[in-house]
Amino acid sequence: MPQIIINIYCKKNKKLRCNCVKHTKKRCAKRRRRCRKKIAYKTLYEVNRIKINCPMHPSIRVRPIVKRYFFVTPYDMNLTDENIIFSNEFVDDSGEPINEFSDFGQDGYFNLYVNGVLQEGNMYHVKSNAITLAATGQNISKGTPIIVESVGFTTKIVYK
Repeated sequence: MPQIIINIYCKKNKKLRCNCVKHTKKRCAKRRRRCRKKIAYKTLYEVNRIKINCPMHPSIRVRPIVKRYFFVTPYDMNLTDENIIFSNEFVDDSGEPINEFSDFGQDGYFNLYVNGVLQEGNMYHVKSNAITLAATGQNISKGTPIIVESVGFTTKIVYK
């Protein structure tokens, strides 16, 4: 397992004395004279090392979660007004009826396919219990497949 070594530098100031007669051990006749030199400081650095064990090469994996829901129109749908299709009319990939759409919130999005063609985002609005198709003035024929795709993402940190 690799180690991370962190060096921490601590700053210390050490007072240096001047070399005048007043501050030396050898004092002579000039003893009465006052020292006019300024006191100097010497900066010293002390190094402290910290070792931290860490796992090797962490990586992030992003995995999509895809849920698809299918609906075949049992009648001609006129889109002069908004149409609502409830989620209990859809089936999932295994053909089982569903109660609500999987909503991943900010971590995902929805796609709508009508007759295999991806629709623009402003043409529909998906809630957990229904999908609302916007009024476009067009018709959707009986037997046309409508697919709602719910895509979400999960992330995982993996240590190798």
